[in-house]
Amino acid sequence: MNEPAPRRRSRALGCVQWFVAILFLLPAALGIPGVLAYNWVDHQLHQPANPANAKVRFVVPPGATFHEVADTLHRAGLIDSVTVFDLYARYKHLDRNVQAGAYQLSRNLNMVQILVALQTALPDEIFVTIPEGYTIKKTAAVLDQGGVVKGSDYMAQAVAGPFTYEFLKDLPPGTSLEGFLFPDTYLIPRNGTAKQLIALQLDAFNRHWDDTRKGQAAQRKLNPLQIVTIASMIEREARFEEDRPLVASVIYNRLSAGWPLQVDATVLYAKGIWQSSVTTQDRMIASPYNTYLHTGLPPGPIANPGIKAIDAALQPAQTGYFFYLSDPQGHNHYAKTNDEFARLLKQYGLQ
Repeated sequence: MNEPAPRRRSRALGCVQWFVAILFLLPAALGIPGVLAYNWVDHQLHQPANPANAKVRFVVPPGATFHEVADTLHRAGLIDSVTVFDLYARYKHLDRNVQAGAYQLSRNLNMVQILVALQTALPDEIFVTIPEGYTIKKTAAVLDQGGVVKGSDYMAQAVAGPFTYEFLKDLPPGTSLEGFLFPDTYLIPRNGTAKQLIALQLDAFNRHWDDTRKGQAAQRKLNPLQIVTIASMIEREARFEEDRPLVASVIYNRLSAGWPLQVDATVLYAKGIWQSSVTTQDRMIASPYNTYLHTGLPPGPIANPGIKAIDAALQPAQTGYFFYLSDPQGHNHYAKTNDEFARLLKQYGLQ
């Protein structure tokens, strides 16, 4: 006859056993006599690590585990033992994830008080992520969903004039900052404003627009606005990293030949929507951004590119390509002649 399967130990019992283990085994491992074990752990839990009235700022990154939070607190000097803090939190069921953001805690709090505070604490600063290739309009929609900065405020503030950066000198006042609002993850005050976020984005662009990239742009006799305009098309047309310098080469080759760029993403920007394909009727939209109807670069960027797209615009591949198309998986395929391109269109069922 089969013996009954043993019952699983409850999570609570497991945590108790772990906590008992820490009470006795860890102090012993550190050379602390067993009789002092309880006092040592009790001191860890109930005495501040570095007593003072000052507050300490620490940042919890997005997606951080509770153990990583404990390690952050240790590095900030708010707790002495990550292990005691981590195991006691599990024992008391206080180990739920803490909201990502930047916090300030007083140095005179002990471990137990910190754990209790973290259950209800709201960060003073929160993370806002702006994806690469988003337009100002699309970014505004994301901000509305986050509920920190109003999208309408963001769009109203995202114009040249109030911000004085050298790379914006070619933009007349009132012109959109499209292209220069660097996509990244930012920490902003919980009651932050659209202007603060835009300033952070422009500061980030300024850091990336270093002397090396300025020199590369100068070698091509292009200003920041022109480079960012090219980069924005690359960002929207190249889904994969290996395609960025190749798309850049097609753009430069067409510009040199005086051909219309015929970039579908510029048509969608002119249309004001994002969609998976462009129709023949779309390509007749009357707009200076329609690169099927107008030669040269569009009047400005069509999105806010990341640094890899900017670098591709500064350092394109050297090819003889004048055409490309995207397959259903988003990979681009390139051609040098009309005949080669026609074969690609037929091969991928686009003709």
